[in-house]
Amino acid sequence: MYAENPVNQKMIDVSIVIINYELAREIENCLHSLLQVIKSTDTLSYEIIIVDNNSPNKDLKQVENKNQQENIHFYYLDNNLGFGKGCNYGFTKAKGRYICFLNPDTIIRENIFTRMIELLERDVSIGVSGPQQQVRSPFFDYSAGFSPNIIFEIAGLFGIGVFFEGFLIFLYTKFRKKEYLSVHWILGACIFITSELFRIIDGFDKDYFMFFEEVDLCKRVSNRGLRIAYVPSLAIHHVGSVSGKRDYYLYTIRTYSSKYIFISKHYLFLHKAIMRLMLYIQLFTQMGIWLLIFPLNKVKSKQKLKAFVYLLVNRMINKID
Repeated sequence: MYAENPVNQKMIDVSIVIINYELAREIENCLHSLLQVIKSTDTLSYEIIIVDNNSPNKDLKQVENKNQQENIHFYYLDNNLGFGKGCNYGFTKAKGRYICFLNPDTIIRENIFTRMIELLERDVSIGVSGPQQQVRSPFFDYSAGFSPNIIFEIAGLFGIGVFFEGFLIFLYTKFRKKEYLSVHWILGACIFITSELFRIIDGFDKDYFMFFEEVDLCKRVSNRGLRIAYVPSLAIHHVGSVSGKRDYYLYTIRTYSSKYIFISKHYLFLHKAIMRLMLYIQLFTQMGIWLLIFPLNKVKSKQKLKAFVYLLVNRMINKID
């Protein structure tokens, strides 16, 4: 469990925690949009905590020099801890009653903070909430989703699992006209949780370097009988996968290895065995798909195929981070 930080005794409304790894330009744009919105909220006390995961380029210092404000704090780690553990570190510095974990590649265009906090205060059955974050028109919403299951894994064999889930969330928002929708997880680009609950569940699971840590967090919150609330009437702009697009090799390894960790932790016996087997089969079908795509995109295909071989050789374990 987290040690009590004496600073935390002086509480404010919300701490916004942003993790950076070589995304200084995105951080600067995010900060600019964030400050424009949140400064117009007179009744909301806030702080912004930016944690740098030992970025090699050190460009974040320039952003810090431009944003010398009492409630904006920059922290520089000696090692790249990954997303979840970086967020955990940022939490130890936070004074907010509520925590908003926000990705650097996001732009805030409306005051999501006041309404999200009001929702959490009004409905104590909600443990985690988040706005609409990533919609690909006209039919796909990747802002939230459901726990991995056999149906999605079968769709994944043909490379359409993510699209199928995104389509279901799109339909869910269209036909269920409610203030919020109960889902299994919220995309980690923007999630809200009380500081108390985050401390109780011991933060993000330290076994994940990147990807599926938010799915795991929401699962553990759900296991406590609390809801995961997706609020599609509130929205941010999230570019998505900026770091991943720079290195599809690492992106693919981290995605599959993290999903393997999630399945291993949250499924039992035969169900676990079937889900693991489906994941391995998916590697082979994906290899076939990317071999077909190879003439159209040689660079990305090479990285993907190399990653699939790595995952097979290392039995889904990521040994790179």
